[in-house]
Amino acid sequence: MEIIDFHTHLWPIAWGIGGSRNRSGANIPEHALRRIVNPDALVEEFAAADISRAVISTTIESLFGLDGEVELDVIRRINDWLVGVVAAHPEQLVALGMVDAFSGDAGAIEAEQAITELKLCGLVIDSSRHGLFLGDSRVRPTLEVAARHNVPIFVHPVDLPDLSIFIAGAGPLGNSLGRGLMNGAAFLSVLRNSILERFPSLSPVFAALGLGAIIQASRGGKYDRYQRLLRTRPNLYFDTMGEDPGIVKVLADFLEQNGCW
Repeated sequence: MEIIDFHTHLWPIAWGIGGSRNRSGANIPEHALRRIVNPDALVEEFAAADISRAVISTTIESLFGLDGEVELDVIRRINDWLVGVVAAHPEQLVALGMVDAFSGDAGAIEAEQAITELKLCGLVIDSSRHGLFLGDSRVRPTLEVAARHNVPIFVHPVDLPDLSIFIAGAGPLGNSLGRGLMNGAAFLSVLRNSILERFPSLSPVFAALGLGAIIQASRGGKYDRYQRLLRTRPNLYFDTMGEDPGIVKVLADFLEQNGCW
């Protein structure tokens, strides 16, 4: 069986320990900072684990924080760097283009370049930025580009603005819970604003952290059982992170039975 890891992050070495833009102050463990800037080590680890290919990405939040200024020239350099990483490991890696989808037409221009000129296999965008979610009109130019070229969009979780409250109450797992909440809200914003109807060829990929939104969608009428029977199945996908095969099976069975793929 060919195993493809869709959710793998790499950063240029400048964002690692000792780099000019290192993220060591962002509550990221040192061992993670050392590994995330080392493509060769990633390829070796995947080979040892019999993983056939990885889809690598770099997110806006990971480099600029939740609300920091996004530098367009840096995005372009990152995408060029991703192309070089893939070129060095063409059998093991493909990459998603980095795009600030909340920047309106500027995001769409970068998306077009990433797909058509750099030949990246899709896009990665944040679930939310500056209080906006995917259904916002400023995101639609980027979504239109992805739909027109029929490439996937990985909707990556971001931190909850009041994350400290979750961590204080729930411990370290409150971090993942908060990020799942933001990813789920992005999913619901897609349904609420009829994005799948506007762009029927769009293929968004959400994280399993946000699966709780499916329950809310089924209760809200927009995506309940009756509505699903009347409509064609949308191109919705979920990245099932985790190592427990029982949990993955439950998720797969639920999605298949309820017309989510």
